[in-house]
Amino acid sequence: MGPDILQDLSIWHASPTHTVYFRIHQATHFSPRISLRVARGRSLVERRLDASEPNSTSAPLAPASMVNFYVFNPAQKLRFLSGIIYKGSKRLLRNIRAQQPATPVDEQPRPIKFNIHDLIKTDLRHAAQGVLKRDREFYKDDSESGFCVFRVEDTLFKVHKCYLLREPSAFGDMFGLPFISNGNEGQSDEAAIPLSDTAEQFRDLLWVLYAIPTQLCSTTQEDGPSIERLLNIARLTNKYCIASYEAWSLQRLFTLAQDPAGFLRYAPSETCADALDVSFLCGQQELLEVITQRLVARMLWSGMDRNPILKVAESRGLTKLQGVAYYKELVDLDCMARGDRSGWSTPETGFTVPNGYANEEKRHQLLEAHHSLVELWESIGTRPPTFSLPHANDMCESPLSLGCASHEECLATWKQLWVGAASAGLTLRHGPADVLGRLKSMMILLKREMMLSEGISLGCTLAALESITTLREEIVSGLTGHFQV
Repeated sequence: MGPDILQDLSIWHASPTHTVYFRIHQATHFSPRISLRVARGRSLVERRLDASEPNSTSAPLAPASMVNFYVFNPAQKLRFLSGIIYKGSKRLLRNIRAQQPATPVDEQPRPIKFNIHDLIKTDLRHAAQGVLKRDREFYKDDSESGFCVFRVEDTLFKVHKCYLLREPSAFGDMFGLPFISNGNEGQSDEAAIPLSDTAEQFRDLLWVLYAIPTQLCSTTQEDGPSIERLLNIARLTNKYCIASYEAWSLQRLFTLAQDPAGFLRYAPSETCADALDVSFLCGQQELLEVITQRLVARMLWSGMDRNPILKVAESRGLTKLQGVAYYKELVDLDCMARGDRSGWSTPETGFTVPNGYANEEKRHQLLEAHHSLVELWESIGTRPPTFSLPHANDMCESPLSLGCASHEECLATWKQLWVGAASAGLTLRHGPADVLGRLKSMMILLKREMMLSEGISLGCTLAALESITTLREEIVSGLTGHFQV
C-alpha cells in the first residue's frame, strides 16, 4: 500500500446501537497504524490500535478526543536504514576512487622550492696562497674522515669515523693507539678491529649515533626505540664513555620505568634483570630505586621467573631483591610441601624441605628462615604498629585529627581491630611464614573495618593505614637477615 492510501477492510462488528469499522492507515513506510471507529448514534468514538497489541479489541474505547498509537516496526526501520547506509557508502567509495590519483603519492614529483644555482656562489674572488684558513672545528683531518671496519662476533660493520669521534670517547683513544694509527687495522675487512660486544649491541649503538633528531626526541615508547635497544645503548655508551648518549638513554629508561603500566610490569624477567644491571652499572641511583621498587612488587605478587633477577642481585650486592627472592622461594616451597611431609622439617611449625631439594646447607638455611619468619609473625599479630598525629595532646586543635577527641581511644580501637584482623580466616589462609601475604590480607580487612568503626577518627585511620605501609617496607628491607645462618 502506498503512503496515501486508506483502505476499508470490512465492517468488523455491527449491531443496532454500535457500528464498528476497522481501518488500516499507512501514513509512512515505518508507522502502520490501525484505527478503530465506533459509531454510537450521533457520537463517535475512535481509537487507533497497534495491530500487534495483545487484547487490543478489548481495550476501553476513548471518547471523541482520540488517542493516537504510533507503532514502529524496528525490523523494517533497521532494514531501511541499512539500505540507505549501504547505498550511501557505495556512492562515497565511488567518489573516493574517482578522486584518487593515477600514480602513488610517493611517486609524484615534489615541487621545486629553490634554484640549485642560487645555492652556489661562482663569483668568489681569487684567494692568494696562504689567505685561506681552515676552520678549527669543522675542518677534519684525514684521521677523522673515512670509514673504519669493525668485527663484532661474526659480523662486519663499516662505520664513518666522524660519528665515533664527534665527542670524546674510548674510540678516540682507540684510533690513537700506535698499532692502529701506523697499520692497516680497520681499513679493510681482512684487518677489521675486533670488539668484545655482541652484534646486536653494537648495531644498537650505531643506531643512536646515526639517528636523526626526531628519532631521539620521540616521547612515546611506540615511536621510540625498544626497551632492549635502549638498554644496549646505555650499556655500550657507558662502556665506550659516550657521555651525552648515555645520559639520553638513561633518561628515557627512567621515564619508562616510572610508568606503573610500563615494561617493568610485563617485560620478560631477562629484560627486567638487564635493566636492573644497567642501572647499577651506570650508577643511576634514582633509576635503580624505581626498578627495585617495581620488581619487588612484581616478584611478591606474581609468578614471574625470579632467577634472572636473583642472579643480578647477588652479583651486584642488591640485598633487598635478594631477600625478596629468597622469601618468595620459601613461601612457594611451603605451599608445595604441605601435602608431603617427607624430608627435613621443623617440629615447631611442621615446615618441611623435600628430600633432594638443593644441598644440605641450603635446606638448613630455609628451615632457619622459616622459623625466624614465624616468630616475626607472632610478634606482629599481637602488637600493631604505632602511629601518632601532630599535636597529639590536643587533637581537637589539629587539622589532621579530623574529629579525634581522644587519641587513646583511637589506639585502643586500633589494637582491637588489628588483633581481630590477624586472626581472621582471610589472613590465616596464608602460610605461617608468609608474613607479607598475611599483612596484605590484614590491610584489606582493616580498610573496611576502620571505615565502619566509630571508635577511631578519620585522621587516625589514615595514619594507621600508613603505619602498615611503613611496617611492610621495614619487613621487605630486612628479609635478607632471616636467611643468614
